[in-house]
Amino acid sequence: MPLYRRAKSPYWWYSITIGTRRFRGSTGATEERAARIAEAEIYLRLSKSGPPREGWRVRDCFGAYWNDHAKHTESGDQIFRQLERMTEVFGADTLVMDITNAMILDFRARRRGGNIPLDDRPGRPVAAQTVNRDLAYLQAALNHMRDVHGQPFPALAFKRLRVPEPEHRVRFAAAEEFERLMTAAHASLRPIILTAVTTGLRRGNILAMKWHQVDLAGGTITIPRSKGRKPIIARFGAPLRAALARTPADGRTGPVFDTTNFRRRWAAALKDAKMVDFRFHDLRHTFGSWARQNGADLADICEALAHSSVSVTMRYAHVKPIGQTTAFDRVSALLTPKKKRKRA
Repeated sequence: MPLYRRAKSPYWWYSITIGTRRFRGSTGATEERAARIAEAEIYLRLSKSGPPREGWRVRDCFGAYWNDHAKHTESGDQIFRQLERMTEVFGADTLVMDITNAMILDFRARRRGGNIPLDDRPGRPVAAQTVNRDLAYLQAALNHMRDVHGQPFPALAFKRLRVPEPEHRVRFAAAEEFERLMTAAHASLRPIILTAVTTGLRRGNILAMKWHQVDLAGGTITIPRSKGRKPIIARFGAPLRAALARTPADGRTGPVFDTTNFRRRWAAALKDAKMVDFRFHDLRHTFGSWARQNGADLADICEALAHSSVSVTMRYAHVKPIGQTTAFDRVSALLTPKKKRKRA
């Protein structure tokens, strides 16, 4: 029953073999003496548990979900990492039917606090949205196990286990802010910013963009999607076309943008432009908000931003088209004396 240390983990880990089965995990102790006591208690509990019960275990459930579905999706790498984290906490040999709400609450707390290492790397605190995404992967794996493989599903209160999330943050640049940002930005950064605010594309798609994805004559950028999902087609007009056309025709191969020192240059531009509480993703919000202000409806914005549904786009519902007469305007007009209304 050896104890061992894992790189970058403060805890002692155990490896226990009972019959033909091997159990490994963290003792939860940082001192060797306490770890040996914990190891003995774990061994006693496992040896008294009798012959192994039948049923799918965590490794079976996650393995089936990964091989049948998750590895074919665009976010496959991310799903694999989160399934590994949950396996670390629940235990690969744990029966799926033994997973409880308390175990998920423990996972939730440890994930929020950054206490789940992965691949010998220390964990880090994460936002509520990240934990809820992990729980969504867990629920999807259990649903797959039940619906596709006919295995029983444990009674879990997923709706109540979700972490309350803060309201959606929508920060977009005013016209004068955008002008200051473009003026302050390094020359290599300006076409990147212009692409973000005129197409609404995400930073990763922009920085990884290759020239073969750009159709200058047609004014489109194509972002490929994996396994059966339609590619994103972003359209652009004269301002971005002029900026991209500055690259000579014989130089339009490989990456579109110079991303050298991108983070440092972005931070410097924000500081020099005196942009408060502004992130690169807010350029995407700026695209959606400006489009709404200039008359685009929510369905149009949903399609342009490649949202999964209009419910995601509803964050722009409070932005009103410029010049639109609102309910507030109509009521105020009723209370305005007729002479003033005529003068106006």
